[in-house]
Amino acid sequence: MIHKQVVNHRQIAWLVGSLLMTGMMISFLRTVVQVAKMDAWFSQILPACYALLVAYVLSELVRAYPGKNLFEILFIICGKWIGGFINLLILFYIWIILALDIKGAADFLHVSLLPQTPLEIILLVFVLLLMYYGKTSLEVAARVNEIYFPAYFIMCLMLYFLLINEYSIERLEPILSTTLERIAVSNLLPLGVYGDILLFGAFLHASSEPRLLFAAMKHGIMIVCFTTTIMLLILLGVMGYVIASRLNFPIYILVQQIHLTDFLDRVEMILFSLWFPAFSIKVIVAYLAFLVGIGSFGGQLHYNTYNAPCGCFLVVSTLLAFPKVADIDQFISYSFPFIVILFQVPLLLFLFIVARRKKREEGQILIPRGTKLHRFYRMMVWGGAISFAGCILTILLGDMLSDKSPAAGIATAIAYIIFMVIALLASYGEMQALNHGKQRLGRPKQQGNFRQ
Repeated sequence: MIHKQVVNHRQIAWLVGSLLMTGMMISFLRTVVQVAKMDAWFSQILPACYALLVAYVLSELVRAYPGKNLFEILFIICGKWIGGFINLLILFYIWIILALDIKGAADFLHVSLLPQTPLEIILLVFVLLLMYYGKTSLEVAARVNEIYFPAYFIMCLMLYFLLINEYSIERLEPILSTTLERIAVSNLLPLGVYGDILLFGAFLHASSEPRLLFAAMKHGIMIVCFTTTIMLLILLGVMGYVIASRLNFPIYILVQQIHLTDFLDRVEMILFSLWFPAFSIKVIVAYLAFLVGIGSFGGQLHYNTYNAPCGCFLVVSTLLAFPKVADIDQFISYSFPFIVILFQVPLLLFLFIVARRKKREEGQILIPRGTKLHRFYRMMVWGGAISFAGCILTILLGDMLSDKSPAAGIATAIAYIIFMVIALLASYGEMQALNHGKQRLGRPKQQGNFRQ
């Protein structure tokens, strides 16, 4: 059974945003604050670089093996037995992601909103939601995500204005007083969360334009990097690093500090109503990737056959995994980054070498050289790369100058935010330029065909 589905560049970017950002808002930011203290908001630049490398490798696989997903590519490259073994490792990795997200969300709902409801019931209902979307496809999840993620993104940016009466810049000072080693460690901790972008490997057969796919994923990564940095700035400016490092759910407690009027003091319920659907989309994408991986072993063109058994397996296995909330936080913060480094890095290096060595004719150029659109595209690419490098150089220079001048820390913070905003806007311009070039060539608007 073959389904033709449409997932455009904007939906891919927003799916990346939901996939990487919503999971960090439960309890992960607490560990980052514990390590880097008031400089924890510098912790997103290196993991974003890693996610960009993963996105680039995935785009190279699309170029070398069009119409194939990651599981099929591994079977082609490594054969039935070795490829099957590697695919089993990927499925185990996806199961870890699902177990962390499902159990983390169930614990959060049980502790903060539904204390009288048994944890098993919350978890079962959540898995039933996944099974419902498991009968559909990524296109349905992408369209639902278009409704909630933009609203959630805007709400996150509005937190600064909603908490302006609670915010104090003094809680961030002295900027860059933490050692560079601690800032580097805080940049290693989010690697596990940013490594979730590998889940898009299960849907590579949806894309026919590798450059546009990479640009869309790059824009989504920049959205996550910028928004998480702003959220950490708000969290530290309102609570300070001492309180923020001791809270189980720091963002939820942060939103509880919003008091607009005497009769509107539960604004956290509004944010939760936007966060939970966006977070559910993240888990749905992981579940669909798990089903695609299972289906690749059975030779099924439609993976709905495995929906019910996989759902039952997740209910039982997730209940047994991570018995305490602290276990989830510790695993995501300290164990998961090592799993990503030890598993993903060799796999991606191998796939990149194979994809680059495979000879294949280049497709039609999206943007002809010498045109005004091409010059704009090159300017956006270089502007984003220079801005990204500027963020890293700003931290290094600020670390050297902050001991000599108190104003250097403030100048570093301003320069860092400016570079990050430029990188975000440049990634959007790069994505739009490629999309306009594709439309001018008269190509179909659909991003690719899903073969399920």
